[in-house]
Amino acid sequence: MPGADNSQPPPLCGRCVRRPPPFAASHSPLIYSHPLDRLIQRYKHHGDLVCENALEQLLAGMPLPWPDTDVLCAVPAHWRRRWWRGFDQSQRLATRLSLLWQRPLLPALLRQHATASQQGLKRTQRERNLRRAFQCVTPVTGLTITLIDDVMTTGSSARAASRTLIDAGAHQVHVWTLARTLPHKHTLDAHNG
Repeated sequence: MPGADNSQPPPLCGRCVRRPPPFAASHSPLIYSHPLDRLIQRYKHHGDLVCENALEQLLAGMPLPWPDTDVLCAVPAHWRRRWWRGFDQSQRLATRLSLLWQRPLLPALLRQHATASQQGLKRTQRERNLRRAFQCVTPVTGLTITLIDDVMTTGSSARAASRTLIDAGAHQVHVWTLARTLPHKHTLDAHNG
């Protein structure tokens, strides 16, 4: 936009104004609604790795929103969940984005507690569920990190993982998720519009 002041940070949502997150920014290029929600659910919860090919097609032209990123880091699943599913979808997503964006992938986080599934939990339940869930296991001092996950719902996982990285010395954390859920009203509008 001509004459626009690009030095100003993008506007924050009301929730982030009231309670600023530890991450500097988040980006989700897609909305978590039909048919993408079904595709991600089949991939994530039913181990349908064929769905991964469709997701890769969606990733093909997506640019890295923060060129100053030093490394990518996946929001890890607990080892029990990885064992049960047979894979870690965020790790696989981060691996593909690492190749696409030509940034190293740093396995800096460990999920140290087997937390209950976040699906269906309210925001406060999600936050309580994730207290001390992550541990930083590699040096991150001074790094600008883009944290990778598949879906952002309330941002509780992103907040907890980002806080762990910042507390361990990361310079800045950005959060990139493939899709973002919208408040129920917006989801209905998307289906009807």
